[in-house]
Amino acid sequence: MTTPPGQLAPYVTPQILTQAPLGISWNSIPFGGQVTTEQRTAEQINICARATAWADGYCNQTMRATLDTEFLSGPDYYANLQPATGNIRLILSRWPVMNVVSVSVSPNTFPQSFTALPAGFFRPEVPVIGVLGSSAPTGSGQGGQAIIISGQAGGGWFLGRNGYLFQVTYINGWPHTQLTANATAGSSTITVDDCTGWGISDFTGGAVGAAGVIYDNQQESAHVNSATATSGPGTLTLSAPLNFNHESGTLFSAMPGTIQWACALYSASIALTRGATATAVHTTSAGSAGTSSGPKTADELIIEAELLLDSYRRVI
Repeated sequence: MTTPPGQLAPYVTPQILTQAPLGISWNSIPFGGQVTTEQRTAEQINICARATAWADGYCNQTMRATLDTEFLSGPDYYANLQPATGNIRLILSRWPVMNVVSVSVSPNTFPQSFTALPAGFFRPEVPVIGVLGSSAPTGSGQGGQAIIISGQAGGGWFLGRNGYLFQVTYINGWPHTQLTANATAGSSTITVDDCTGWGISDFTGGAVGAAGVIYDNQQESAHVNSATATSGPGTLTLSAPLNFNHESGTLFSAMPGTIQWACALYSASIALTRGATATAVHTTSAGSAGTSSGPKTADELIIEAELLLDSYRRVI
């Protein structure tokens, strides 16, 4: 089952939740003896969406890949000249910066008149590793939130402190989407709800397309060569045919697995708050579903989720 129209795929899906070792009886949500399968699945999707919002809120940013336009004035802390190179360093709001689409500069006066920098005169300061041009997605959160642009954009800083306004359009976060149509084994294209970040290349042009995992009972990795849209719904072309069939609604993501597991823990916490029945599972002191003294509480699951997300928090 796909998410409702206009709602992007959450970071974890009902299929992943119901198969994960969380110790939750998902059939007890919503409560009632005459609840249909469709109603249960719909509420599970709602729980996944809430858990996704919790993760984004805790990290102070959207974790999925998004296309953003941001304005910074300089020179100041967020826009500084590098004396040794003459280049300019801009600290953006979100990370990791996957790709810089365009940079323009204007005198910071009204009316503003922007001049675009030529392609090749800007790049991410710390490129993301293990996503673009990879045969398998990364399992760690790496990358930066600053970009380097040519010093010609500042014109020597003759306009003084905060005399320049920079307009930056960039893609940040990890590509994350779901199939909106069934995909068959042997096919080299998939239809998805969001193409953002999948078909881009690194600043050198050498590494093209992101790698992700298709999460279902026949899980497999896939590498994207191109996308029909920069963002929003479209079709992704893969570098190799699919090995298995995958149903509409299946998650396809380059997001680190720790973010997904944190959202699963958030979902379990929400389920317990709603009065779900914890199943009898064998756990150890290290288990996520419970400890040697009994199942974990909703608050304990939230604490564990936030520990996993600490590495991804935006701190500037």
